[in-house]
Amino acid sequence: MFNTISTANERFLADLSNLEGRLLTAQRQVSSGLRMQSVADDPDQVSALLEVKAQIAHNSQLKYNLGRVQTEVNAAESAINTAATLMDRVRQIAAQGASSTTTVDTRTQLAGQVKDIITEMFGLTQTQVEGRYVFSGDSDQTAPYLNVDLTQSNGIGAYQGSSATRQVEHPNGSIFSISYTAVQVFDSGGSSTSVFQSLTALYNDLQSSNIAGLATDADNIGTAASFLDGQQARYGEIQNQVSDAISAQQKLDTQLQTQLSNTQDADSVSAIMELQKESVAQQAALQAHAALPRTSLFSFIG
Repeated sequence: MFNTISTANERFLADLSNLEGRLLTAQRQVSSGLRMQSVADDPDQVSALLEVKAQIAHNSQLKYNLGRVQTEVNAAESAINTAATLMDRVRQIAAQGASSTTTVDTRTQLAGQVKDIITEMFGLTQTQVEGRYVFSGDSDQTAPYLNVDLTQSNGIGAYQGSSATRQVEHPNGSIFSISYTAVQVFDSGGSSTSVFQSLTALYNDLQSSNIAGLATDADNIGTAASFLDGQQARYGEIQNQVSDAISAQQKLDTQLQTQLSNTQDADSVSAIMELQKESVAQQAALQAHAALPRTSLFSFIG
């Protein structure tokens, strides 16, 4: 009889412990909103949970990278757009300088205007975003050119940066290039395609009133301006790629967050119902146990 009583108590305590464990689980789910808070909650889903969390972390890094790139690309495209506007002014200056009715003094004044434009162009090559030179290639802590130097054929001297090999990852896994150097944009090729070489040649011929040279300069300015427009279009393509990548990143983020929620989040309605059910069961068990008749050794002594 004593063994029977002891066994019943032990069984009651074991059942009560299990019930309280379920109750505690339900309470945690209701308070946190999570179904999985530890490996023990659902061991079969741990791998899936870790995988989706890793994908979310990678996608968050892509978001940061793309946002940073977008700022740089927009700054570069804006600088080139300003440069294209300056070239429109230079076309007018070149046409006026090449005219036979233009005086030597006027050409000297026009040369001063071209010099100012060269200085403005030089300033555009120095465009920075968060301390990084966007036209210096991979050497973005180094200015692409040191200063304006009209004794040089390109008016600014040698390029100080490096090649541009930077790329960014698209959420679909592809990789695309994101920048061009100042040489590629402003000083590519000879005097017919290089913005700086065509401007410097125009400046020198205006200074010396070289009418024959000015006629060639006017043609070269037009060609260089068209080349610059092409570089702006290339940056426009990069802008579109970045925008597409950002849009894809946002969609992927939504998908991954939904997947994460499906894997680890609790069903709030079910969790609340489970909490209520287990609470009632706990109270009923305690009340039932309290109502059992109490026996002692004296109960079995005559």
